[in-house]
Amino acid sequence: MSDPAAPEGAKKLVIDVGLNSQSLHISPEIYVRILQKAVQQTSKDLQDLGGALPLNDYEKVKAISHKLKGDYDNLRITEMSSIAKEINKLAAVGQDKERSADLINEFSHYFDQLKSFVGQQS
Repeated sequence: MSDPAAPEGAKKLVIDVGLNSQSLHISPEIYVRILQKAVQQTSKDLQDLGGALPLNDYEKVKAISHKLKGDYDNLRITEMSSIAKEINKLAAVGQDKERSADLINEFSHYFDQLKSFVGQQS
């Protein structure tokens, strides 16, 4: 059964700490600590992103989404990095504000799952 609060198309976020840490050549403990730092920074980034879009500040949306794409690519969390990449593409051409807002909501849904996952690791 799907989560009724989940945006359309959003799935359950699956994070394989063992596989991801191995692919990065770090211990699982270090990977989890990096995830904890990412959660702290992403909370602020999402606030900034949510504030920039209504103001049509596409440069700021582009900069933040580019950072998020890189962060989550590096963490091997492709669901989140691909959404950030799509937000970045839309911001680069300054169009489809509604689609961007939907994508930000979808990213936030995955982020909530990530926060929960990180909380369980502590």
